Amino acid sequence: MKAVMAMYEGAQTVVRTTEGDTKAFNVKVGLHQGSVLSPLLFVIVVEMISRELRARLPWNYCMQMT
Repeated sequence: MKAVMAMYEGAQTVVRTTEGDTKAFNVKVGLHQGSVLSPLLFVIVVEMISRELRARLPWNYCMQMT
């Protein structure tokens, strides 16, 4: 977690418009567009959620024991 946060510390971006690019500004939330971390973090979060949901299923009792 600290490594990912360090990668984004001080991140800046610009917005490209028909009038030209805006001044650079700090990005405090989200991921860089096209970042390889985006699909990886999505998979990690979905896996954690699905594990919690599967553990609550009544026919999944044997998995709860491990």
